[in-house]
Amino acid sequence: MRLFFRSHLSFLLFTLILSLFTIGLFWLDGYKSVRLIIYVLFLWVVLGALFLTIRYFGYRRVFKRLEQASVIASEFHPNEGSSFSQAFESYLAQQYHAYQVDLQKWRAKDTDRNIFINQWVHQMKTPVSVIELMTQNQSDPTLRSIQEETDKIKQGLDTVLYTLRLETFENDFVVEHTDLKTLATEAINEHKRLFIRHHLYPKVEIDPDLFLETDKKWFVFLLGQLLSNAIKYSPQKGSNVEITAITEATGYLLTIQDYGIGIEKSDLPRVFRPFFTGENGRKYQHSTGMGLFLVSEICQKLGYQLSIESEIGSGTTILIRIPIQK
Repeated sequence: MRLFFRSHLSFLLFTLILSLFTIGLFWLDGYKSVRLIIYVLFLWVVLGALFLTIRYFGYRRVFKRLEQASVIASEFHPNEGSSFSQAFESYLAQQYHAYQVDLQKWRAKDTDRNIFINQWVHQMKTPVSVIELMTQNQSDPTLRSIQEETDKIKQGLDTVLYTLRLETFENDFVVEHTDLKTLATEAINEHKRLFIRHHLYPKVEIDPDLFLETDKKWFVFLLGQLLSNAIKYSPQKGSNVEITAITEATGYLLTIQDYGIGIEKSDLPRVFRPFFTGENGRKYQHSTGMGLFLVSEICQKLGYQLSIESEIGSGTTILIRIPIQK
């Protein structure tokens, strides 16, 4: 109704001008009766209201359709209303059908692409595991170098795999009762070689009695991405990467802190965007910009609050607030 009147404001203004013009003609012609003026105004009001009423009922479906936020195929009525309304509804129905056909095609292509990438990742993990077994001899510097590159490949494959699984997060989500310290320790163990290689020391300060219900796999992957970033941007040997957790009024506050190069203040608002690398990405070419994006997406799926604090030269702190229902 509001859209109808807004679209007919010009008509109402035109009617008002015509009525005043008609009264002016009568007045100049000597008909200066107040009753005549009231009659003319009344006649214009009645005729205008009658025209708007007929027009509203003829175009009611068109204006309702324009005010709707979504389109539902079952609500198309191409055989009702005025001829213009019927043509408009028929056009919308055709466009909606074409949109649905294209959407189904792209969904099918996207599904095929995801299946292909998923299978490719799993196929690549087998030769990577074989290479790992073949490079167990840590005394050979060549084998150590191969092992480092293998670890990078594994991390890249996991990133691709979990990025794809985010689209079907609900299908791959299993809630388990576990303690926070065990999850942190598991994430550290998965990155043990990376800690040793960079001469960094993980420091865990988490009470063993802090329990939560979460998906272990997603949670460990989340922590792994944060630990990987902390190691990557901590060039100083011998420093710590600290994982701590404290109890708050509504849950736990989990922090992952490093003492590395830090992040520019201008980059902080954008670090959770996909493929954003910022100033650090220009200094470290192996940065992909996907780690913190995946962390933010997983936290959103799990219902956690994620924030970041950083200062150039002093390090970075990631804060995750985990709500716990008592």
